[in-house]
Amino acid sequence: MAKRSRLSSDPKFLDEIKHYNEMVDLHDHLPINVDVQSAQENTMISALGSPKLPLTTVDQPERASELVKALSRSSVKVCAHVVVTGIKPALESLNGILQEAFRSEKTAGHDLESVLGTEGMLNVRYRKPTSGKPSTKISNHAWGTAIDFKILGHSAPGNTGGKIPRFVASLLPFFNKAEWYSGIGFNDTMHFEVSDGLIRKWAKGGLLKP
Repeated sequence: MAKRSRLSSDPKFLDEIKHYNEMVDLHDHLPINVDVQSAQENTMISALGSPKLPLTTVDQPERASELVKALSRSSVKVCAHVVVTGIKPALESLNGILQEAFRSEKTAGHDLESVLGTEGMLNVRYRKPTSGKPSTKISNHAWGTAIDFKILGHSAPGNTGGKIPRFVASLLPFFNKAEWYSGIGFNDTMHFEVSDGLIRKWAKGGLLKP
């Protein structure tokens, strides 16, 4: 708590929060999701098994598939404030993406790592559509291959329309390059997930074996 208090009163820390929370035009960052598609439920079940159904929209970690349980590492610190559980290849990919993004931002004179937080990764539940309508589709979080981001001290951005927070804009090209799909494609600005094609590559390459 003391450490957080010192950070919270640091002018540079507060400036970075303001910088990365600023809303920017999505149009200026198009195209997004180039050559990647959202991972389909049938792909995920084929590659990683099905969680134990039925689920709810509340996390039930004990209902994860046996393969996901075997592949998951608990509470891995990917960077300063991003501590998540996910399957091994997704965590390794995530780490590489974030380190590249952080280096790019430091070159531009900013410190994204100091303010980037998360709402988690492995979350065994149904999807929570941004329309508010109930869903019986399994969330890709249920396989530990999706992550939601936020800025420390602030809520994670949901459907932000034609504007997106600068921190998401900063991350977009690095996730796209690594074959992750941005949730902006289905009105969920906070969300990134391993793409359908990358899951298939990992399965074919034997990376989804315990």
